[in-house]
Amino acid sequence: MPQTCRTLDFSIQLPDSWIDRSMVAWSAPPSGSPVVPNIMIAYDRPQAEEGLGAYVNRQLKDLIARARSFQLITRQDVMLAGRPAVELLFQWDGGAGPIKQRQIYSLLPDGRCITIVNTARLTEFADADAQFMQILNSFAWPSPAGTGA
Repeated sequence: MPQTCRTLDFSIQLPDSWIDRSMVAWSAPPSGSPVVPNIMIAYDRPQAEEGLGAYVNRQLKDLIARARSFQLITRQDVMLAGRPAVELLFQWDGGAGPIKQRQIYSLLPDGRCITIVNTARLTEFADADAQFMQILNSFAWPSPAGTGA
């Protein structure tokens, strides 16, 4: 039986073997800056038998190899709405000047990985971070079916 993806705007049937790599993104209002503060949430599936730490290490290795002038600020274990997660904070040259990003990775019960990315220009990140933290603090996992919560 095919899997169904439903959004507020559409639904679509997909083969069961296809991997959900959907992305959802929001941005601050346009400001004339080439990069406005934004948040993006993406799904991926780790390789077979790959735990969260190994998945993040692989992503970090790719960032180091691909991102111009990459500088890791912190890598730490955190909690995302009560579930284990890993947070990376780093900066790099996005082509329109220095960018700073926070990426938070957590595994879903079905084995997929969710990644939450906060991005802003390096010079604007500190100001945007208060709003980023409000958004992150509002993050909630769905209640298990039948709990009434």
